[in-house]
Amino acid sequence: MKKYYMTSDIIKKIPGAIFAYWLSDNFLNVFSKATPMIEIANCCTGMQTGNNDKYVKMWHEINYTNTQLYSKNGDWYKYNCGGDARKWYGNHLNLVFWKNNGQAIRNEKSSVVRNEKFFFKKGITWKRIKTSTFSLRYLPEGFIFDQAGDSMFLKENNSLNYILGLVNSTVVTKILECISPSLNLTAGNMNKVPVVFQDRDKIIIDTLVDENIKTSRKDWDSFENSWDFSKHPLMEEKIMSKLLSEKFSSWESECKDRFQKVKDNEETLNKMFIDIYGLNGEIDYEVSDDDITIRLADKEREIKSLISYLVGIEMGRYSLDVEGLAYAGGEWNPMNYVTYQPDDDGIIPIYTQLGMADGLTARIIKLIKHIYGEDTYRENIEFIAEALGKNQNESAEETLNRYLNYGFYADHLKTYQKRPIYWMFSSGKNDAFKCLVYLHRYNEDTLAKINSKYFLNESARLNVEVNETRTLLEAADGREKLRLDKQMKLLNARQKEMIEYGQVLDHMANQYINLDLDDGVKVNYAKFQGIEIVNDSGAKVKKDLLVPIK
Repeated sequence: MKKYYMTSDIIKKIPGAIFAYWLSDNFLNVFSKATPMIEIANCCTGMQTGNNDKYVKMWHEINYTNTQLYSKNGDWYKYNCGGDARKWYGNHLNLVFWKNNGQAIRNEKSSVVRNEKFFFKKGITWKRIKTSTFSLRYLPEGFIFDQAGDSMFLKENNSLNYILGLVNSTVVTKILECISPSLNLTAGNMNKVPVVFQDRDKIIIDTLVDENIKTSRKDWDSFENSWDFSKHPLMEEKIMSKLLSEKFSSWESECKDRFQKVKDNEETLNKMFIDIYGLNGEIDYEVSDDDITIRLADKEREIKSLISYLVGIEMGRYSLDVEGLAYAGGEWNPMNYVTYQPDDDGIIPIYTQLGMADGLTARIIKLIKHIYGEDTYRENIEFIAEALGKNQNESAEETLNRYLNYGFYADHLKTYQKRPIYWMFSSGKNDAFKCLVYLHRYNEDTLAKINSKYFLNESARLNVEVNETRTLLEAADGREKLRLDKQMKLLNARQKEMIEYGQVLDHMANQYINLDLDDGVKVNYAKFQGIEIVNDSGAKVKKDLLVPIK
């Protein structure tokens, strides 16, 4: 058994006098010769609002024109909350209500507004709770920060890149194993990190870190949950081909290049800091692929996100004429939609059967043809279907329709972290009636439009189908009779579901319900759930108008 000997004087060299008996002499000397982070940066914990459900929202939930992203006069400000493990840049998803300099939060009983002097300054941030590894990233100017997203602000801004490169290196990972052995990386722990400056390497380190920030930002902004998202990567025109397969291949190569660039840079930075700290041979410079937070291409994910983007074009959130958001609240500008007209009311029905011209599947197919061309449609729809998991004896269009009926909304809830911007109104498990509504185009007349323009038409069509099937069933025998009998049971169940749903929908349509987007999706969504009425027969009916969020 190997024995370790360590005197109390040696232990005192380690910040906090932690009993890290396994450290080498070289490693111990780092603590005595280096400058503690507290002398170089202000490492601090952020704000507690006292009521995050009320004051913190996902950026996409609220009226975009009421945010500091859109106007200097907005009530909602960028809010750094930690988020998933991610290096260099990203996790910008939240806003905090800071109207009148945060007066409402300051008056909240359990709120704590800490370190306000660092609000809106650029720095470095990290998620306090460790996942597989500690991942730190650049915090741009303009953010307020939360206690879950501890941050540091350099006393000399020209050292920010150097310090970000250092704290993301394997050197500091090893140091933190000693001074922060728990699952939490607090501001206090970060204050103890020993910093060694090497002026001769600073320019190279700054350049590599800057490349990683920019590359990571490109990656982050390639997905629609970024507020700087401009266009889906499979719609980029730099690849002249109209084939989705070729556009995906180009995107796949671009992602690999980004991934490899960041990995190479991280390993170069590790080598440099290992040398600067005199720890050659004691720390590995190599970085596992699992620790690179740049996303590689994934065909299924990319096709599903393309469909989401196409739904956004149909709803008017995006446009073929402008990059980024075309509409997310405020005043509707028809000049944003010259090339392709979105749905006129932001309500699109979803049918289980193909061939319904006003349905979501038909509209997406039409849009695919419009963007990529009629001549490439067959190759493109097959590519889409393959990515979605096409079944045997199923056409590509049927695969797309199946996904829009049974997969899209679940994926939408994941993408938008259970704060959806497209709401699925659904009569229930028998799929008698479904439609999507764009939250930012909702108004007090929306339910009445759903009822009169879509629901009543679908109810009438279903009644016709029931009567036709009943007539066929009376004349059928053998296998055909069994098939029609099964179909009739389903239609009867749908008819019953439609009647109950229609009663609740009609009741709610007459309430002319308004939504305050500042309340967030959770509060507004609940207004359409668990609705109980007494129908004309005196029976109680209780229904969800929207698909429940689980």
